[in-house]
Amino acid sequence: MLRDNPILFFISHLEFTNHAIVILCSHKVCEDIMKHIPFFKLQRQYNRIGVPFFTQLRNEYGDVVATRVPILGQQYWLFHPYDVYQALIKHDDQFKKSSFIQSRTRSSFGNGLLMSEGDVWKKHRRLMQPHFHHVYVTGYGERMVHHAQRLAQQWEQVDTINIDAEMHALAFNIIVDVLFSADASDSTDEISVAMHDLGAGLEAQGRSLLIALMPDWMPVPILQRKRRGERLLHEMVQAMISSRREQGQANAPQDLLSMLVFSHDEDTGETMSDSQIHDELVTMYIAGHETTALLMGWTWAMLSKHPDVEAKLHEELDTVLGGNTPTVEGLSQLTYTNWVIKETLRLYPPAWFFLRETTDTVILRNNTLEAEKICVFVSYATHRDERYFENANEFIPERWADDFEKTLPKGAYFPFGMGKRTCIGNGVALLEAQLVLATLAQQYRLELLDEPQVTKNGLTLAFRHPVKMRVIKR
Repeated sequence: MLRDNPILFFISHLEFTNHAIVILCSHKVCEDIMKHIPFFKLQRQYNRIGVPFFTQLRNEYGDVVATRVPILGQQYWLFHPYDVYQALIKHDDQFKKSSFIQSRTRSSFGNGLLMSEGDVWKKHRRLMQPHFHHVYVTGYGERMVHHAQRLAQQWEQVDTINIDAEMHALAFNIIVDVLFSADASDSTDEISVAMHDLGAGLEAQGRSLLIALMPDWMPVPILQRKRRGERLLHEMVQAMISSRREQGQANAPQDLLSMLVFSHDEDTGETMSDSQIHDELVTMYIAGHETTALLMGWTWAMLSKHPDVEAKLHEELDTVLGGNTPTVEGLSQLTYTNWVIKETLRLYPPAWFFLRETTDTVILRNNTLEAEKICVFVSYATHRDERYFENANEFIPERWADDFEKTLPKGAYFPFGMGKRTCIGNGVALLEAQLVLATLAQQYRLELLDEPQVTKNGLTLAFRHPVKMRVIKR
């Protein structure tokens, strides 16, 4: 649903400060000198080729590329792992969330973790982090498997499926259950409609600069639709929050809504307000189900295109599970299953780029990045760099054997971001992907009937066209 044109998000402000942050580096990684590409050339090629263009951009122009947007000034593309590491971890205080994105999405996401900054972000993260600890996350496993088993039963009645639609429906049911439990069982259709309207509005703002710059109150049909989706979603979430508070902690179901409603800081005793809970729930819903659905869709596509990998996966599932239901506790034995997911995340990271805005002038590996400018980190391109991944464009789950990830430079693999702003739900997403794959792949093979292609432009790495797959009972 959030398939917006990212070019429009690379626009920032023109202010410049007199301060400079110098980030030192070793001689080994100081060789790249920034090259420039005309903005209209970049935009034209991106519109023609789509996301894969950025691997070509890195190969042709190097690890540091600048483009000057007419009137609005410089933006930077940073492909080298060292730059990713410096910006997202080592000197993350000099790189913040984009002001432009925040202004365009505030009405939808509120002040949740995805958009907040500074003390607000720290406070929310501190309150929420304990609820994403492994002990809590594993409690969602049974629900995930339950929904996957229901889908497996439905597949017994069909010959072909639209894999994107199937995985989105599954991820939707799981995230609603994990977030709201039974409270949302009678409101699933309403939530779906609200999210669809909200997503359509966000997409329109991403594809049209004119609409993106319009205030949300403008009487434009697509913005009215977005406001309707926001309003309905807000009303439903607020009603569930109020109902949960009335129930009390002892009688409330164990889901993320309850955890947020009854959470408190162990040191200060501080709790979350209704508005804070609302913003976090909406953020988790929007950011959660889309990315997991895309991860699963690309995983099935890769398995179909690589029957040798599929055979090894089936061998592991048959040997380890023996037809039994997969459990969270048993995932540690499904090593190859984990490699399949990691390799899919490498080639097809659902959120394929990350943006940061410089707070000061930054000198990074002899390149000067102006203050208040957007820096773009493209995991899709960095993950396909032959310097770090042999046969980088090939789907090879075995590459993750022998703790391969530990041998990579920091910043070479970041499917969920890096540093303190790493996606808080990454553990939930990985758990869901592995359990769903193990549950369904025990019983079925899926055979591609269409050639999957990456979206030409989008905030997430969606399929360009619907992809049909034949369902084959094992």
